[in-house]
Amino acid sequence: MSPPERQQGETPASPGDAPAQGAPERPGGLLSRIAQNVVMYHDPRSLHAEQYRTCRTNLTALNRGGAPWALVVTSSRKGEGKSVTAANLAVCLAEMPATRVCLIDGDFRAAAQSEIFGVDNTPGLSELLGDQAKLGHVMRTTTIGKLDVIPAGDEPNSSAELLGGERFANLLGELKRRYSWIVIDTPPVHPYTDACVATSLTNGALLVVRMQATQRDLVQRAAQSIVAAGGKLLGTFLTGLPPDREQYDYYTYDRTRSSDSSRGKHELQRQRARREAERRLRQQEKAYLKHARREDEGEAPESKGGESDV
Repeated sequence: MSPPERQQGETPASPGDAPAQGAPERPGGLLSRIAQNVVMYHDPRSLHAEQYRTCRTNLTALNRGGAPWALVVTSSRKGEGKSVTAANLAVCLAEMPATRVCLIDGDFRAAAQSEIFGVDNTPGLSELLGDQAKLGHVMRTTTIGKLDVIPAGDEPNSSAELLGGERFANLLGELKRRYSWIVIDTPPVHPYTDACVATSLTNGALLVVRMQATQRDLVQRAAQSIVAAGGKLLGTFLTGLPPDREQYDYYTYDRTRSSDSSRGKHELQRQRARREAERRLRQQEKAYLKHARREDEGEAPESKGGESDV
């Protein structure tokens, strides 16, 4: 029997290599190169995976005409999980029938998608936009059949100029002829301008916010920067939620009841704020769907200041 076909950007396995015990496998018997934090691939029935599907539902509701869409995934600062969010969202979108997805790594300073999907980082987007490589040379296939990845490539001298230039706009036009969704992972809004200039060329931006780790005024300034640059804010995506919300609610209630006297008023307020944030998230998710059903045919109105959660 002939050996399984090797995906582009992968190194062949040595004949003596044996799968690690408990390691996930993919078709063909090769070990999966997709990182474990891509829950849409490794744990598609988890609550976190359902959170991405909820986001997908809201995005498709905004895209009422069903035309090819390009969206930016960014955050107000580093460390909020935007790259993992972009990867999971891309896999989630690829689940839909008759849908092809292209994930672009536009974070040249901290490229992550090549490592997440186990593909070569060069040549990548920077070489393509710098006219040093062709599109076919930088496109990477993945183990998800309808998802392709364009890695970041080497860090250029001016990444904001590349993402805001005519070549990138032309690239998005070409990709929209081939793909249903284009997801672009960009650097955080603070202190960089890459995400803002890239969003102005797309259908909008999804702002990733980590629960209890991101200051509200920083998120508001990031949202304002995106809109001021001519971009559209589609909404926010909340990360840092507990794996099981019901167990978490019970745990925090029991912990609060048994140690009110020692934990203090400040800690109780933090717990209430977290539960309120989860409640608002669920309400805002429902509001998006209700608004989309009521709206007449046409593009959804622009979100203001990050008030909506996708």
